[in-house]
Amino acid sequence: MRAIENYGRAIENSDENLFKEVFALQVRVETPAGASDNHPVNTASHIMSQVAKIAPGIRCVLTADAGNNWHFLGFEGQIEGEKLQAVDQVHLNEDGKIDQLIIYMRPIPVAQKFAEVIVQRLQPTR
Repeated sequence: MRAIENYGRAIENSDENLFKEVFALQVRVETPAGASDNHPVNTASHIMSQVAKIAPGIRCVLTADAGNNWHFLGFEGQIEGEKLQAVDQVHLNEDGKIDQLIIYMRPIPVAQKFAEVIVQRLQPTR
C-alpha cells in the first residue's frame, strides 16, 4: 500500500512534504502516555517530520496489515545513544489517507526522553 510505504519513508527521512501527501486534512495523533489531539495536515506533518531529527537513523523494520484499514509499522532507532523501538498504528480513510495515528514507544525511559526532546523542539522561539 503506497500510503503506508510513503509514511515509513517520511519518518526515516524527516520528509514533511511526503507526510502532507499521505495525511488526511485532519489527523488524530495519540500517544498512550500523553496527549490525544486532532491536527490539521500541516501541523501533523511538521510534528512527525521531527522524528528522524531527534532519532537519527530510525528505520522502518516491519509493516503489517491489521485489517479494517488499520496498519502497523515497526521502527528501530536511537536517541542520545539509547535504543528506541516504536510501533505506529495508522488508519487509512476511504481516500487512502492517514486520518488516525497511535504511537507506541519502548523502553519507557527512552520514550519519555523522546517526548521531552520533541516538546522542546516544537516550542516557538522567543
